[in-house]
Amino acid sequence: MPCPTCGATDARTQILPGYWRCDAVVRVAELVGGPVDAAAPVATTKRCGTIHIQTRADSDAAVCRCGDPAIGECTECTRAVCADHSALWQGWRVCDRDLANARMRARSAAIAEERARAAALAAAEAERHRQRTELLELAAEDAVWILYARDEKRTEQEIRSAVHVLRGLNATDFTDACLYLLPYAREPEKRGSALSRLSGWAFEGADYHGRSWFLTRKGEWHRSGAYGGASENRWKKIRFDDVEKRAVIDELAWQQKVDSGLI
Repeated sequence: MPCPTCGATDARTQILPGYWRCDAVVRVAELVGGPVDAAAPVATTKRCGTIHIQTRADSDAAVCRCGDPAIGECTECTRAVCADHSALWQGWRVCDRDLANARMRARSAAIAEERARAAALAAAEAERHRQRTELLELAAEDAVWILYARDEKRTEQEIRSAVHVLRGLNATDFTDACLYLLPYAREPEKRGSALSRLSGWAFEGADYHGRSWFLTRKGEWHRSGAYGGASENRWKKIRFDDVEKRAVIDELAWQQKVDSGLI
């Protein structure tokens, strides 16, 4: 199909399916709508640049390749197609060849997306397994910091690692670790009655199982009832052994799991 402006047919570029730009270099006077005065000076040349529509090749008739009358044109290759050799794909008429290619590309994209989703799930499961099986290397003071003093949410791996480290200490070493860290982590508070005022740090929480502990600055342990209960200020001095130590660690870990949304 010749350019409707300059009539050229040998210099053009397809910019969209069915849309062509004429790249022929012609004189301005030869363009449609150019000057017609013979006395006018000779015009300079320029690129035509006209964009026109040509939906079929010049030699094609309005019939499908099978010889049947065409009902439309493929939006990919712009060839005439019949109903048997075309279909609608996402609202556009596409020939059977381009339709097969489009379906293959869509299928490949779906497979790639499914593989990426499966890889992400596998990576997440591997990370959960790593946190369940691997333990962090922590000092005793770091473990106390994780279970008692830190304000941010803990991960399951951090809590499990801290519990593992603190359970390996005897009652005396656990008390020493607490006395070393807690003065840097929190200011001591006062509890108890006017006659038996205690100064130190409370091991208590809303999700503790009916018991609380208080460690004084002298390293003495006292035990009381549930947090916020009637016996909250009735602290009784106890002999802090491995059983009490394990109970304190378990309650600390349970409270941190609740606060971190892990249970």
